[in-house]
Amino acid sequence: MFRTERFLSVVNPGTGLPAWYFLTREGRKGPFSSKTNAQVALHHYIDSCARQGLASRRTRLLANG
Repeated sequence: MFRTERFLSVVNPGTGLPAWYFLTREGRKGPFSSKTNAQVALHHYIDSCARQGLASRRTRLLANG
């Protein structure tokens, strides 16, 4: 089994600053001003999916571990 990178950074051509995103099966979420903000948002996203019964058991374990 392998893990893919969930985070990506692209440079905003208007500002020259990085914009951070996280990837889900549903698509790209963001932009966020930092990788830390994207990581926090991903954690909230996984928690929300778990509460709605949309996250797999493995995903819930990864989010809580």
